[in-house]
This record gives sequence, C-alpha cells and structure tokens, in this order.
Amino acid sequence: MTSPDNKCGTCNACCRVYHVPEFKKPAGEWCTHCDIGKGCKVYDARPERCVEFQCLWLASQSQGATALGIELRPDKSKVVFCPSTNEKVMTAITLPGYPLAWHDKRIKHLVRRLNEAGMSVAIGPPAADANIVVKPDGRAYTVKLTPPDENGMQWSITP
Repeated sequence: MTSPDNKCGTCNACCRVYHVPEFKKPAGEWCTHCDIGKGCKVYDARPERCVEFQCLWLASQSQGATALGIELRPDKSKVVFCPSTNEKVMTAITLPGYPLAWHDKRIKHLVRRLNEAGMSVAIGPPAADANIVVKPDGRAYTVKLTPPDENGMQWSITP
C-alpha cells in the first residue's frame, strides 16, 4: 500500500533502475511491488535499502531555495542522480529507453553545477558495462565496469 509519508510524488524511477536483492529485482526492470505512478505496494515493509534511499532530487527538496526543480525529478528528466560510495562521484542513471536523456540542457547544467562543486559525474543506464565520466575540469571519458555483484554494485575497471 502506498503511504502519505512518500515525498516522491508520482516518481518511481528508483523502483526501475536499481537492483533490489531482497526482491530478486534486477536493475533496469520494474519492481513487482511498484504501483507505477503511485508508490510502493509494500511501503511499510519495504527493504531497508529502499527506506534509506534518497535521490539527489529528493534530498534537495529540504534545501529551500536551492531545491532542484520538478523538471529534474527523475520521472520527468529520465535521469536518477544519486551519490556513489565515492564522495567525489555522483552517479546519473538513465532510465531504460532514454540512454541520451543526459544530453538535455537541464541535465547538462546540473552536471556542470556538480562539476563546479568538485564532483565527477558517472553517467549510464542501469547495469551498464561502461559509463561516461565527466570530471570537474569538463573532460569526459568512458570507464568500463564490472558486471553487477550480488548486491547490484559495480566497480570501474582500471585499464
């Protein structure tokens, strides 16, 4: 059942792009517990990783004047921005069917803002074998990735 505590509105993009091992849900496919456009059907019993997850858009909503606009919400922009395990890297996962969504001028502007804050941005579709990384100096290059592990994590392969 969906919950009034849900601050995501009609966005369910994270329910599609991320791997959820507790549900045996692979990255890039809709979660079977997702009521698309409404919320989680098991909201009160969802896994801890889902409880704790906040995309950049959602996290920004408590920041008042610096909150990201509705056009950057993942269901609208087709890109889910989320911090990675490396504090200097932001991931930008494109929704299935929208591999070039990051070329939108609003997304490129956000990437530049993140770069200006000293962050690199790793961009690509769910469970990709490579991502494009845009460094703070504006240089972009391709990084090969490992296959997803049992938790859906991927790591760059250093040449």
